[in-house]
Amino acid sequence: MGNPIRDLGNRVMMMFGRGVLRSVNDSNGRQQLQVELLKGELRDGVEHMQNYGFTSHPKGGDVAVAFIGGNREQGIVLVVDDRRYRISLEPGEVAIYDDQGNKIELLRDMVKVTAVVKVQIDAPVGAFNIDQLDIIGTSLTHNGKNIGSTHQHNGVTAGSGNSGAPI
Repeated sequence: MGNPIRDLGNRVMMMFGRGVLRSVNDSNGRQQLQVELLKGELRDGVEHMQNYGFTSHPKGGDVAVAFIGGNREQGIVLVVDDRRYRISLEPGEVAIYDDQGNKIELLRDMVKVTAVVKVQIDAPVGAFNIDQLDIIGTSLTHNGKNIGSTHQHNGVTAGSGNSGAPI
């Protein structure tokens, strides 16, 4: 018979683990990860719990895993962090970002959207309203029409006071 106090202590020590993400299976309703914990301890099919409304498909990084009752067969990945792509923020700021440089930053003085290639906004007809917008780049379109800083109008005549819709 083992020492009950030592056995309890061992189970408590086995309740949490830190490791490295090795692979991701994102084909089911619950994302499953393969993680390497202690040297040589490989766990496959560990569920990655994610916050409602936020999801990601991590490429790699560090993981924090909780094991129910210290049972290493019943793990749940609570956090995946990949410091290679993390961006620095000021206190109180928040960001969503990826490995390519796309990001949405809730900064102290503005909301900043950075797109590496393209930004697409989908909204019902008539539901898109912008009070103030700075466009940095080539164009902004609405219903397929260029309304950015390079847009042109048709039907423009001198002194008419009105121009046609954007081309």
